[in-house]
Amino acid sequence: MARKLSDETGGRTIEVSSEKKLNEAFDQISDELRSQYTLGYYPANASKDGQFRKVKVETTNKDYKI
Repeated sequence: MARKLSDETGGRTIEVSSEKKLNEAFDQISDELRSQYTLGYYPANASKDGQFRKVKVETTNKDYKI
């Protein structure tokens, strides 16, 4: 169930079968969190009309994943 949920939402699962694997999992998660960013969005159109707004995020470096 967890793998299906993570696959469908763009996440992943980490299987842990020992204390060593648990430590490795925490190290992986810690490394990933150091390279993630959070973006905020404030629309120019402040009306709360329930309409969708188009947002485009680009980078000049093609090695980055967005």
